[in-house]
Amino acid sequence: MKKILYFFPDDITRPDAGNKTRAINLLHYFKERGFKVDFVSLVQNNGEPERYVQLQKDRLFKNFHLLERKPKGKGSLFYFLQYKLWDLFYYWFTYPSRSKIPTYLTLKLKMGFSELLKADKYDHVIISYAHSADLISDKALLKNAHTILDTHDFLTAQFKDKPGFQLGITFQDEINRLDKFDEVWAISPEEQYIFAQFSKADVKLVPMMLDGPATSGAAKKYDLVYVGNDNVHNVSSVKWFFDKVYPQLPADVNICMAGKVVNYVPDLQNVTKIAFAQDLGELYNASKIALCPMLQGTGIKVKVVEALAHALPVVCTTRGVDGLPKHHNGCLVSDDADKFAANITSLLTNGTLYAEQSRLAEATFKHTFDKKVVFKLLDEAFGLAQ
Repeated sequence: MKKILYFFPDDITRPDAGNKTRAINLLHYFKERGFKVDFVSLVQNNGEPERYVQLQKDRLFKNFHLLERKPKGKGSLFYFLQYKLWDLFYYWFTYPSRSKIPTYLTLKLKMGFSELLKADKYDHVIISYAHSADLISDKALLKNAHTILDTHDFLTAQFKDKPGFQLGITFQDEINRLDKFDEVWAISPEEQYIFAQFSKADVKLVPMMLDGPATSGAAKKYDLVYVGNDNVHNVSSVKWFFDKVYPQLPADVNICMAGKVVNYVPDLQNVTKIAFAQDLGELYNASKIALCPMLQGTGIKVKVVEALAHALPVVCTTRGVDGLPKHHNGCLVSDDADKFAANITSLLTNGTLYAEQSRLAEATFKHTFDKKVVFKLLDEAFGLAQ
């Protein structure tokens, strides 16, 4: 039985984002393969530790540890002298000052994680995100464990619009973090290619994974559906859609907007807003076409993969197909507002086109993102492939 120490900093008990979906499905993989997992995350301001107890009862992990990034007493002189000052020294001597990758770790978090490494021996130590790579800086504590970085994203691209961004310094910083590990998981073929060209680690492709949805004969209540949280990329995308695309659509088109992004959606008679959808599957099954008008943002868009899983054609910008097969993927793509609107209208009025795009969407999901397919890739990564 393999023994895993798995660090994922976000609250998986609230699965409201694609990165959390990935983490939960990875835990399900470990459970199915009989791995013993110690799960490590952070204390959240509004967190409910009892939710982790339920996941423990569901056998997604053997033990869980919630670590603190910062001690209590923030803002006091004692806090600054006892903790913050030492964190600043740590940042100065560990990371290049002009890199735009955030200095996420603190000495308190590093020490908490080090105590876990001291207390047990693991076959694999898995860290999520390159900004947390320094958790394994003390190689003696690893006791020959195989180290894996699950990147989730290409951080250099994610922060390229920050003021003062310098490509060479930031990219070298990211590669240096990857090089701390024996193995690196990339979420898309493009990121796998980039990392493999420069990193010394063994770079493997482990794409986004979802369960294949249950078939449904539900009536199509909505013509269009858009799902998104309230991050800056979704907010700008929604503004572009309603300013540039919406005025060109048929007046009777029914649109459903779901997620926290609804706070930035105008009040319109034919637009339904759902701030929180208990079951996104029901929402996709009740819709004809999925939208992803993303103008910025890196990596695979989970909302697109979810739509493909339900055989929904997707109308998107070029950012919407990041990480997808480049052709015959069930997506109609344009960054031009006029063409974007025309793609929507074509799918709504041309039954033959709609059926073909739906078929391609379903095939793309089954061949690339179905959990059963990705589990086979994970079997290869863990040396379990037959």
